[in-house]
Amino acid sequence: MTDDGARLTVYTDGPSRAGVTVILSHGFLMTADAWRIQARELSALGVRVVRYDQRAHGNSTAGEAAPTVDQLGADLADVINATAPPGPVVLAGHSMGGMATLTVAARRPELIRSRRPRVALISTACTRAKLVPGNRPLHWAKAAARASYSYPVCWLPPAADVVRQRLPSRHAWALRPGAEHRDEAPPPSRQALRRTRTEQIALLWKSLRTYTTAGRLRSLDELADQVEIVTGELDDWIPLSQTRELAQQLPNARLHAPVPGAGHRLPSDRVGHRAVTQVLKRMAETALHESEAADAQQAHLQGELA
Repeated sequence: MTDDGARLTVYTDGPSRAGVTVILSHGFLMTADAWRIQARELSALGVRVVRYDQRAHGNSTAGEAAPTVDQLGADLADVINATAPPGPVVLAGHSMGGMATLTVAARRPELIRSRRPRVALISTACTRAKLVPGNRPLHWAKAAARASYSYPVCWLPPAADVVRQRLPSRHAWALRPGAEHRDEAPPPSRQALRRTRTEQIALLWKSLRTYTTAGRLRSLDELADQVEIVTGELDDWIPLSQTRELAQQLPNARLHAPVPGAGHRLPSDRVGHRAVTQVLKRMAETALHESEAADAQQAHLQGELA
């Protein structure tokens, strides 16, 4: 439960007392289910995996505070403090989840400096979301399609709610406020907004359109090659120009070559999920080895003092 009353639903995989905690933050209009492949692979390594539904998504409630990227960053800080015991931490944020991670670095640099996590920034940006991903005719056509539903959502939320309540129950935008998901696993991404009123979505979208952490990421850049930036070659939500802009803000980070043939939803992309999994497994394995070495050294010192 957050300070404003939002209930963040958290899902854990792997051993409860693992030496490493991996925290995964999903993107806009998705749920923690977006990380199902990575959760399975990482927990098999013996690390603890924490996923959560962002506020107003999936099984998490909206709370009383306006849903903004800054608020998502505060939520992530709460999740880190509540679920990650002392020891190595890996943070991975996709799209809006990456923006939440960047917001923690900008707003709570002391948390980054004290925990010194390994960080994967996946298909994300340090500046506002764009409707137009490029200057080609196809990009403008996509922008027109996005505007056709984003503007009614932003300016006519009550009318949008009426329409959403009449959509088939399996439709991604269907609104069923009383719907319950009783499984221990997160709901499928198509149910991300099932319980969320359109006004909440509109406020969050407006925040994404004005957000920036540019010039405030020193605490992340100090982590140097512990920060890695991954994107898809065909990403038409966070274009490569924004990925390069992020890399310029983090000159010490490792910028991967764009994943060939992969789009925006890298963690679950048919092609891109392998690249994301490989990056996170390598991060987790390195952190796990460091944790085991530290434990061994501590045991050795205790043996000498005994």
